[in-house]
Amino acid sequence: MKKLKLVGILAAVVLIGSVISIPLINNHTAYKVEKALCEIPLPEKTELIESLSQAGKLTGNGNGMQYFGAILIKSELSLE
Repeated sequence: MKKLKLVGILAAVVLIGSVISIPLINNHTAYKVEKALCEIPLPEKTELIESLSQAGKLTGNGNGMQYFGAILIKSELSLE
C-alpha cells in the first residue's frame, strides 16, 4: 500500500513539474533568440530602442513551437 501511494505521489510530482518546466524552457529558448539579435553589431548612428521575445504557437495550425525575437532600432541613416 505504501509503495502504491509513493508511486502516485511521484507521478503527480512529475506531471506538475513538467507542466511548470516546459513553458519556462520554451521562454528561455525564445529569450536566447532575442539575445542573439541584440548581439548583432549595429551601424554607426544607430541605437537599440527595445527588444522582446515570445514562445508559442504564433502562426498556423498544428502542435509546433515557434520562437520569436525582435529588436526595435532607431537610425538617422537613409535606407540606401
